[in-house]
Amino acid sequence: MDFLKSQVTRAVAAFGKDVSLPFSIGAQVDNFNSSSIWTLHDGKKKDDGSSVSVFVFDVERNYDKIELARNAFKRARTIRHPALLTFIDGVENEKNIIIVTERVVPLTRQLAKERDDNLITWGLYKTAVALKFLNSDCQLIHGSLRKSSIFCTQAGEWKLSGLELCCSLKDNYPIIVSNSTNFYNPSKYSPPEVRRESWGVLQKYPLHVLDAYDFGCLIYELFNNTDICDPSDVRNLSKIPEVVKPYYKTLLHENPNYRSSVAQFLDGCMQKNGFFDTPFVKACLFLENISVKEKTEKEQFIRNLSNSIDSFPTEFSKHKILPELIKALEYGAGGSRVLLPILKLGASLSKEEYDKVILGSIVKMYGSPDRQMRLMLLENMDKYIDKIGEHTKIINDKIFPQIVTGFNDTSSIIREATIKSILLLGPKLSDRIINNDLLRHLAKLQVDEEPGIRTNTTILIGKLAKSLSPSTRKRILIPAYARSLKDPFVPARNAGLLAFNASIELFDVDEMATKVIPCVSPCLIDPDKTVRQNAFKTVATCIKKLEQNSEQMVK
Repeated sequence: MDFLKSQVTRAVAAFGKDVSLPFSIGAQVDNFNSSSIWTLHDGKKKDDGSSVSVFVFDVERNYDKIELARNAFKRARTIRHPALLTFIDGVENEKNIIIVTERVVPLTRQLAKERDDNLITWGLYKTAVALKFLNSDCQLIHGSLRKSSIFCTQAGEWKLSGLELCCSLKDNYPIIVSNSTNFYNPSKYSPPEVRRESWGVLQKYPLHVLDAYDFGCLIYELFNNTDICDPSDVRNLSKIPEVVKPYYKTLLHENPNYRSSVAQFLDGCMQKNGFFDTPFVKACLFLENISVKEKTEKEQFIRNLSNSIDSFPTEFSKHKILPELIKALEYGAGGSRVLLPILKLGASLSKEEYDKVILGSIVKMYGSPDRQMRLMLLENMDKYIDKIGEHTKIINDKIFPQIVTGFNDTSSIIREATIKSILLLGPKLSDRIINNDLLRHLAKLQVDEEPGIRTNTTILIGKLAKSLSPSTRKRILIPAYARSLKDPFVPARNAGLLAFNASIELFDVDEMATKVIPCVSPCLIDPDKTVRQNAFKTVATCIKKLEQNSEQMVK
């Protein structure tokens, strides 16, 4: 046991190089530890290689703060909520305390890089939700809310952490009372009652008063884009949004008995025309609860989202909204229309990201019994075919077998959409499929009851002609085109003539003289003028080729 303990200690000291730890610890994140008792590192889980963040507390260097680190470790491990930083793993020994979480960066770093109003509004909402959970549900105070206690996920979504002083004020010796002066400057962020007396005074007042005041300070710093230098700074309302001011002032009330809670701030700002009543916040909230929404609500939401999604932060849309939409797609929560914003967001993904995030869902949805979903996939193939085009095995083995069921569908809309999709899918199909399976289906569709389907089938055969093997061309093309010339539907006859003309290079002179011209000739006297004109063009093209051949023949 001592040997194992020493190995773990050395591994921690070496930042995770020993295989005994289930995670590795990489580069340290700059500009973080100056405001924290921890150092923050990028890391990786060894079982699946997923990215994590690793918080390391050096016991020897910061022994006077060990109770703070231990409390943060305990709270992170035992308190779970979507708005709190997600705890994954952790370890403690005589030299280090390590907390492993989802991959994040400090909020301060994110704000220095990009300040997005939508993300700040949503971030304040999520932080308020986290504080409400701690205060109301857990009967705990956070105790040290700062920008430095908030972190951002890859999507830019805020997660609350910094639980060093998180405790119950009903404890005999709350850590907020015994250790707060050892953690931060009380003259800067502490509420008036603490500055007048001591931290012990918090036990006389409602549980929420400290976190509410600190939340007000956070609002001030975010909208003024500066740190508080003096407690009196928070009285300056010039840059606080008008819609927030009434609630902001009550968060910072001098008298803690009249100070509103973060829960009250949250409720007030969620009212109509309130601070959180924005398209972005409402979209995020709807997505998080889409599984319990009514069908009509979902349909309206998806329609609105498709129109507004371009105004949302790119990374947030990619890493937060897109996964939620895909989840809704796969579990049927969003209906077929949810596919449109997914494909819209997918357009900005790299090939690797698309393969990882969207490809599997597209393949899965082709097997859906939902006819409307299959139709949506077919009609919007142009939005994703280039993204999945390199996966020819998946297309041939998994997607095409599902698509061909559409050729026999009782709905003419789906049959027609299936034909049109092959125009895009054709170049990705194998020779075997094109020359056998596909042509068998197209032969049936040439005699479909719907004239538009017969017409589009001929057009498709003409587009595929050059992809057919030489033997298949000789066997299929002329009979297929000739069949369309006898169709009572004018566009179908024109499609056959245009296909003949486009495929002239594929016919030899014998076929032109003995098969093509005889087939086309009746159309020279067709009742429809456009058919006659196309017939003359086709015959003229053939004659020109035959004349050229004649000139080259031996006299």
